[in-house]
Amino acid sequence: MKTIRFSHRDYDKFLRIEKRPPFTARLLQVFLLQREDMTDAFREYDTKYYTEKGDAEYYPLEGRLWIVLLFETDGLLFTTMRRATTPKLQYYQSAQGEEFRIVAGGLYA
Repeated sequence: MKTIRFSHRDYDKFLRIEKRPPFTARLLQVFLLQREDMTDAFREYDTKYYTEKGDAEYYPLEGRLWIVLLFETDGLLFTTMRRATTPKLQYYQSAQGEEFRIVAGGLYA
């Protein structure tokens, strides 16, 4: 099974689907998104996480082109963005429909 890693366990999107890594999810679709087309609402949804103290912070986004991955777990949807490169795009496109192990934080348990 493929694995996708997140820098933090407490992303707002995980709290919304009431799951914390590790868990599994199926990659439904891969999209490309230009930074200038990204709304502030989507950027906030996808990058907002909470520190151990409970403070909200945002994962920094650098780059012009992003790969958006749409995942499903137990009937619930969430996304993640990865900076676009040709090898990454090919990797994720070839994995559409597959299950991924979702892990986060330093332990990747």
